[in-house]
Amino acid sequence: MGSLLFSACKKESKDAYEVEKVFPDTEEVFKEFKKAIVNGQSVWKGTLKPKSGKMYSLYISLTAKGAVTMLADINPETGSVPTTAKFSLRSEKTNAIIAFSEGTYLDSIFVKKGRDIIAADTSYSFSYKKGDTIMLIGNRHGDELKLVTANVQERNAYNAGELGKTLFSVNNFFYKKPFNSVLTSGGYAVQFAIDQNNRSVIASYVDNNKVQTTSADFAYGINKIQFKKPIQLGPNLVYELFFDPIDKVFYMQEGAKKITFIGSSMPVIPLHQFIGNGFPSELSIPSPFYVNQLPGWSESYYYAWAIATSELNYSPYQAFLLVTDFEFSKKKDILYFNVYFDMGGKLYTATYPFSYTKTAEGIYTFTPMALDLQDENQSNANVVYPYVENVVRMVTDNRLKLDYYETPNGLLAQFTSQNNPDVYFTGMIGSLVK
Repeated sequence: MGSLLFSACKKESKDAYEVEKVFPDTEEVFKEFKKAIVNGQSVWKGTLKPKSGKMYSLYISLTAKGAVTMLADINPETGSVPTTAKFSLRSEKTNAIIAFSEGTYLDSIFVKKGRDIIAADTSYSFSYKKGDTIMLIGNRHGDELKLVTANVQERNAYNAGELGKTLFSVNNFFYKKPFNSVLTSGGYAVQFAIDQNNRSVIASYVDNNKVQTTSADFAYGINKIQFKKPIQLGPNLVYELFFDPIDKVFYMQEGAKKITFIGSSMPVIPLHQFIGNGFPSELSIPSPFYVNQLPGWSESYYYAWAIATSELNYSPYQAFLLVTDFEFSKKKDILYFNVYFDMGGKLYTATYPFSYTKTAEGIYTFTPMALDLQDENQSNANVVYPYVENVVRMVTDNRLKLDYYETPNGLLAQFTSQNNPDVYFTGMIGSLVK
């Protein structure tokens, strides 16, 4: 059989076949890349997606002499004041490569992971060209850089510093009104919250009495922000939001329909629905004596804290009551009411579990559960209860309605008793301890 196979192969080899090149010549790839990247009008809108996370917009101008001018949407200044450096093109193995020297805004794009600082790639390999778009892949981290030819109108806008102006306008818009909402044609009241420090947007809406939350990283464009991945609102996908510099409004486009944002200092979605769905699942109440006295406390609640503080301080443990918090576990419908106290310079936790029910208006009824004395924190709760009973009974003895409380420095959460008008208090959204 072996000799038969050998003879068959030998016979076949006598015929001549024209072989099509699968891999193009390296020089051909390089010439194509060079022609595409440095043409007579080599001005590009860039979208950088680092492997390490966020997304950035760039404006890149290249000259035949190897000079690169760049803008970036890192902050208003980098979006208005161009930086100039060098770039080089070279052919390496099967790749055509563009490398940017030190001094571009790529040097300012990085992320910290632990002790490591991961900077954006400054050397990229040619991936493909399609129409007016060139795709590049970073040679160190695999960052993705998409270049799209900028038209004359876009060039004029970038050169006039419009990218930096957009950053400033968007920052100012959301600083004045951090919570914005729109009513979509599908009937969804959608709340948008922009986290400009983390370059991300959170969109939330209520569907069947449940909060649906979706988020995406974004980059700035001229009078718009564009998402790294589309945000889904019901059946629709939203890829970008727009800013009108004349009317100073943000808006969303649904086909030909322009839906303007309605700004507010408070969310349109009730706090009791937002807890654990866009907002942290903890509400923290700091000591008015040792940490920070919050506004919006009734005298009776303040008095309960004063008694518990004194009782714990003069107990055999000589401890200091620092913080309590409401930690909601929505999956289990359990509240962990945590009491944090300092004893001998060490922080301890006493945890009181409650089952709870909640009305559509956000009124909670908390029912104490048996302590698990095998659990260290619940064992602590059993020990210190005689001294902190006054603050724990505020949870046990009251039906509490949860809502927002507005202050000049931001939002707080407020609980108001529905069976005792003399009991109400505020807390900070999020954990002060964890």
